Amino acid sequence: MKKSVFINPFVDRGFKILFGQESSKELLIELINDLLEGEHHVEDLSYMDKEDPSETTDGRGVIFDLLCKDRDGTTFIVELQNARQDYFYERALNYLCRMIASQGEKGESWKFKLVPVYGIFLLNFKSGETDKVRTDLVIADRDTGEQKGRNFREIFIEFPLFNKTEAECETPLDYWLYNIKNMEQLEHLSFKGQKALFARLEELARIANMNKKERAEYEAALKIYRDNENVMDYAVTTARREGIEIGEKRGLEKGRAEGILITARQMKQNGASVEFIKQCTGLSNEEIENL
Repeated sequence: MKKSVFINPFVDRGFKILFGQESSKELLIELINDLLEGEHHVEDLSYMDKEDPSETTDGRGVIFDLLCKDRDGTTFIVELQNARQDYFYERALNYLCRMIASQGEKGESWKFKLVPVYGIFLLNFKSGETDKVRTDLVIADRDTGEQKGRNFREIFIEFPLFNKTEAECETPLDYWLYNIKNMEQLEHLSFKGQKALFARLEELARIANMNKKERAEYEAALKIYRDNENVMDYAVTTARREGIEIGEKRGLEKGRAEGILITARQMKQNGASVEFIKQCTGLSNEEIENL
């Protein structure tokens, strides 16, 4: 296999190198501005503590991939999600609701003004919720479709649905999506003539430019990413084959349930974490422990 010139941006460490550090902040600002062209313009960003300590009764906290705010207090949650999850759109809504609720001032008076919260969710899978590359969710009047309030916005980008060739790309967002999706296979990043900042993106993405520590962390994260991909591919193939056989004998519904258990068992045997198995199968901790 030919060695990649550039990092895989869907690997957690690679994503953080490109968008999650002070030296790459200008890239994140540019990406957000291209996503929100004509609506909101970011001049500067400051990275915030990514952990949201929960005040809910179940004690569940949240750790975001990237959490940052604009000079005017506008908050941006940026999440990269590789593994397919049921109810991901609901999970994303929960993230934004947490950040909005955290703005409330305690006391008898509700005299406070909410600053906008944007959720930008980059999905490396098909959610099944849409057949569009980009989906924007806002609060709107049901009858007129008119947007009400500018303090809530979710943007979902589903990379498997982006299939444009280099020649077909026309907009700044197209340029971003093409380079991000194809980065690991490219020898040179495209559209540097259209977007000068892509020269910086290319510099940061080049594996040869990593220091020793970054390279070690990236290689470790890349191994986990590829192992998880292999586990999922094997589990899905095995579950499909064995689930079909079981389904023919016991009925489709029971076969499906058995297929899920087979998938989870194969994943567990191949070293997948309990949390990862939960995300992929919907099984509980107890069900996974008993496999």
